[in-house]
Amino acid sequence: MLNTEKIIEDTLRVVKKAKPKRILLQAPEGLKTKVKDIASAIEKQGTKCVIYADPTYGACDIPEKTAKMIECDLILHIGHTNMVGKTTPKTEYVAYFADTDILTPLKKHALKLKGIKTIALATTIQLVKKLPKIKEFLEKQGHKVIIGKSKNLTYAGQILGCDPTAATGENADAILYLGSGTFHPLGITRYTKTPIYVLDIEKNQLYDLKEERKLYEKKTILKTIKYNDSKTVGILVSTKKAQFNKNIFKIKKQIEFEGKKADILVMDNISPDKIIGMQFDILVNTACPRIEDDLVYDSPVVNWTTILHSK
Repeated sequence: MLNTEKIIEDTLRVVKKAKPKRILLQAPEGLKTKVKDIASAIEKQGTKCVIYADPTYGACDIPEKTAKMIECDLILHIGHTNMVGKTTPKTEYVAYFADTDILTPLKKHALKLKGIKTIALATTIQLVKKLPKIKEFLEKQGHKVIIGKSKNLTYAGQILGCDPTAATGENADAILYLGSGTFHPLGITRYTKTPIYVLDIEKNQLYDLKEERKLYEKKTILKTIKYNDSKTVGILVSTKKAQFNKNIFKIKKQIEFEGKKADILVMDNISPDKIIGMQFDILVNTACPRIEDDLVYDSPVVNWTTILHSK
């Protein structure tokens, strides 16, 4: 559930401390329904506010160029925590924490975890503050519980689609992801062979991800084979600050050393409509690793890191 009053309260606290003259307000799609209310609250406090309407894909997607162009002295990012370091102008983050009850559905399905000695917990920023209570409950059920931490993220147990390292599960018998859908837990499979369970709070289900994982890994293998057989390669490069790969010319050289024709395709927001009409046997992604999972491209997409790992 969205607690609009809490988001506004936290936002105004940040604005009061920062004392900007003009703000560029940015929020992910799930919070776009609230940005008008947030902007109105900011302007009532005497600060000019501009709403950033382009899609926001996460804390890696900070619109510095836009903020400079319209002369904002602060970017206010709602929904995530910092992962890009310093920006110009400065970016302040207002994390969003959901009120969703995840303990009740866990209690309902807890028997499905029976026999698992050590469990590592993982979730997104919205539910990360629920983890201590989940840990306490599972320990009472006889499980040992681990909550890891990424060196790039703020909270223990917090993961992103591009950074699931808090859930590598090195010392765990299983990983329990708390959230909805398979996007984030499938991202974890890139880093560990540890079994993954999903407590889906929207479907009110707890399930083993093994079948989805097998399909996902099979698709990755097939795309690697397609890369090996390819003759023409499009190299996807994003100019987003936290996604830009500085080694693009080295990557191009390595691909062409294999006898392939490679072209570098540079854009801010990588999307299939920008390369319509360009024919490639395969696209090699150097930006956000989850772009590989987008199935709407005319050509298969494989991560450069996946190719390197297959060598």
